[in-house]
Amino acid sequence: MRELNKGLYEIATLSVIKKEAPTYGLEILNSLKASDLKISSGSLYPLLIRLERKSYINSEWVHKAEQKHPRKYYSISAQGQKRLSEMLNYYYECNKNLESLLPKR
Repeated sequence: MRELNKGLYEIATLSVIKKEAPTYGLEILNSLKASDLKISSGSLYPLLIRLERKSYINSEWVHKAEQKHPRKYYSISAQGQKRLSEMLNYYYECNKNLESLLPKR
């Protein structure tokens, strides 16, 4: 179940960043939680680090006048968009295949 969640969190996080970029960690976390995904900041921030190391997202520290502290803003890279597209295609294909096997609710 953990591996499935990791994959779903990656798809969801890349999707949020693509949709809302540039965006920062707390905004991403709030968007994920608003979609009823049960993710904590302790899971999100290591995921953001992994995505950045794999060059799926870019980040930039920004200090706005109305903020006390700088925030790290994220945007999706071309490589990240490709990864998201591949993951979504795989997800939809799996979902379609499983739908025929699973009992109806």
